[in-house]
Amino acid sequence: MTILKHRELPIPHIIRTWWPLAASWLLMGAEVPALSAIVARLENPEINLAAYGGVIFPLALIIESPIIMLLAASTALSKDWESYNKLRRFMMRAGAILTAVHMLVAFTPLYYLVVEGILGAPAEIVEPARYGLMIMTPWTWSIAYRRFNQGVLIRFGHSQAVGAGTMIRLCADGLVLFAGYVIGTIPGTIVATCAVAAGVISEAIYAGIVVRPVIRDQLKVAPRASDTVTLRSFLSFYVPLAMTSLLGLLAQPIGSAALSRMPSPL
Repeated sequence: MTILKHRELPIPHIIRTWWPLAASWLLMGAEVPALSAIVARLENPEINLAAYGGVIFPLALIIESPIIMLLAASTALSKDWESYNKLRRFMMRAGAILTAVHMLVAFTPLYYLVVEGILGAPAEIVEPARYGLMIMTPWTWSIAYRRFNQGVLIRFGHSQAVGAGTMIRLCADGLVLFAGYVIGTIPGTIVATCAVAAGVISEAIYAGIVVRPVIRDQLKVAPRASDTVTLRSFLSFYVPLAMTSLLGLLAQPIGSAALSRMPSPL
């Protein structure tokens, strides 16, 4: 990266940058077990767990996969104000397009083609999963916005804000899950997807707030990079990352489709 190009990276600097990111991933790993624990204690746990784990989560992941690597792209390429604005335009457009794809799948008859025809999901989980997927509509754009801004934070030495954002996400998750558990009559897929949606929206809002002074005081005054980002250079950098993410996450719907076609899928 340009900022640290002409000097060695001291170990303490690496540790200060790394540990909040590692903690963030560790904390995010607690989200799915927490969701499963609550849904398992609500009505019809088998159907609701299968709907979330076999349809909602795999489809939401595969739709958002092209923008997952925005964190890496933003960290590497948000070198100056001009590059930042180009990346931001890409983030907004990609987020809008993928959100439209999500809505197309969740709100139109295409849903049945994907879930019944391709995934082969059991009939019992088709409708519960659809309502959950509808609730997850803000997921893709929220993640695009959050990861893009987190990349800027990391590049300019504020990786601790990433870990703080994850804590806010988990708190929002926990509040919704607790409310759903106390009420006890809301379907598990609704509780789980409302929790996830609340979590990612809260984290995105936090990232957008804490990045503002970084943009004002550090990014805008950063010297103009000699290798300013162009569409061609960005695509040559980003497409391999996006394809890696897409291919890796394909395991989720492939596994779901395979399990749906085995004996006793529920």
